[in-house]
Amino acid sequence: MQSFDGQPTSAGSVSESASRRHERVVERLLRLQRITAALAGARTLTEIASTIIDQGMPALDAEVGVVAILSADGASLRNLGFKGVPVDTEEAWAEVPVDSPVPVAEAARTGAPVIVPTREERNARYPVLARVHGVEHGGAVAAFPLVLESRTVGSLGFCFPAARAFDDDDYAFVLSIAQQCALAVERVRWHEVAEQEIAHRRASEEALRARERELTALVAELRQTQEALREADRRKDDFLAMLAHELRNPLAPLLNAVELIKAAGPPTPIVERARTIMDRQIGHMSRLVDDLLDISRISRGKITLSIERVDLVELARATALDYRSLLDARGVRFELALPPAPVWLQADPTRLAQAIGNLLQNANKFTDDGGSVRLSIAPSHPARGVVSVEVADTGIGMEPAVLERIFEPFAQADQSLARSRGGLGLGLALVKGVVELHGGSVRAASAGLGRGAAITITLPLGAAAPRAADARRAAASASASASARRILIIEDNVDAADSLRMLLERRGHAVAVAHSGDDGVAAARMAPPDVILCDIGLPGATNGYGVARLLRAESAMRKTLLVALTGYGQDDDRKLARAAGFDAHLTKPVAQGMLERLLAELAPLPESA
Repeated sequence: MQSFDGQPTSAGSVSESASRRHERVVERLLRLQRITAALAGARTLTEIASTIIDQGMPALDAEVGVVAILSADGASLRNLGFKGVPVDTEEAWAEVPVDSPVPVAEAARTGAPVIVPTREERNARYPVLARVHGVEHGGAVAAFPLVLESRTVGSLGFCFPAARAFDDDDYAFVLSIAQQCALAVERVRWHEVAEQEIAHRRASEEALRARERELTALVAELRQTQEALREADRRKDDFLAMLAHELRNPLAPLLNAVELIKAAGPPTPIVERARTIMDRQIGHMSRLVDDLLDISRISRGKITLSIERVDLVELARATALDYRSLLDARGVRFELALPPAPVWLQADPTRLAQAIGNLLQNANKFTDDGGSVRLSIAPSHPARGVVSVEVADTGIGMEPAVLERIFEPFAQADQSLARSRGGLGLGLALVKGVVELHGGSVRAASAGLGRGAAITITLPLGAAAPRAADARRAAASASASASARRILIIEDNVDAADSLRMLLERRGHAVAVAHSGDDGVAAARMAPPDVILCDIGLPGATNGYGVARLLRAESAMRKTLLVALTGYGQDDDRKLARAAGFDAHLTKPVAQGMLERLLAELAPLPESA
């Protein structure tokens, strides 16, 4: 038998070579099985590298083994395992650039195996390895890329103690462990990414739960704050109601006293001057109290309008008469420009008169002596179904910044230190609230400081003409106004009771007075009156509501007009009064004209009349 080079070969040597090759193949297959099993359980890249090196080096008779992976940007290789070199070399080569002149870097860079069979070729191609291993030490080197679906993720390499040629079995073995290594690296990387994602998700969920806890706590805190604000608002309303009551109680006898002075006969100039001052200041104080309470009620939606058909022209004329004396006293020229025919609205006459009165009061306040104020009603617009009421003055005017907020509560046009114009800044806010409750709108205009201002309210038109029933009722009221009534005043404030009694007696009424609820009920039972004017906040066990309930149960007083005359003027107070049996509710101080109109319209006539 001859070999491939023509030399004789014995049969025994061929058989021995085949046997060694067979044993090597079997041994490597067993190692591949162990590598596969070990990589299946590997959880880290370091475990993968240790498995490849520990199984690959003895299978190949290598003296050095290394496994490295590419960085995310592909610029460097990080050594996962490095066995067979000094520690300082391992530390120095822990991470190398991918363009380094070493076999593992070249294999990763090119994606192709690098096999150098001899020491001389190694020293020539990779001088750095000659310096590490020594020029006269070592031999062959081999490096294979770790490729996964045509994508290189790293490389592995081996150094051998002597020269050697890589046969097909060597090549197949290293390629196989390189493929398994690449798969294991990718699996661990995906596992790490999944764990990071899970950790991130858990962190996000925990952050979300923490945020939910914060929001829950914040919502609870907001609810507590809202409840505290509601409680503070309720306390404020209670305080304002009590303040109004306490202020109105002394205002009532003062107003009555002014009316008595007026009715007493021709006064001296000094008395007339004092009466005029008292009358003006009491009216001013009453408006402040009413505005303060009304703006609070409007802002909370607690005002209910008493809608009826109203002639806007007549209402404006009557309101103008109430304010003409204020303007005349200061030498302010007042012009009234009203259409000759009625303009009918569906409105609350009291609230609408209050709004127009506030506009006139505002014009009076901001117009200097010698100026002029004009109240006009523009021709109605049937097509649009609206009518406009304008109050224009030649006063101090307003800047654009003031115009933008003039209808806000507590807004002030007079920003001077002296604040000589006075007021709380509620009048125009109240006008806006009342007009909007009627379905209308309000606007302000001014050419600038010192050039006057004009405020216009626009209201929807109502019915075209008065009903006959209204005319009959007005005629009946007019005819009844001159009739005297039997009136019982139940009032614990002696000054208020006595001053009101004197006023009513001067108008021809027969008046009795009681200063407590029990005394008032007894007086009414003894001599049933036509009208009872009853305070609410009476001392003792029977307050005004109790008086009404007791007397409404008396058959002899079912026709008696019960009027609550009180300092409590909120809507809830009016509802309580109606529920107790009162026919009407008047808030102190009450102008005598209003009281006389109420008596004329609602009180039953005495039998003698």
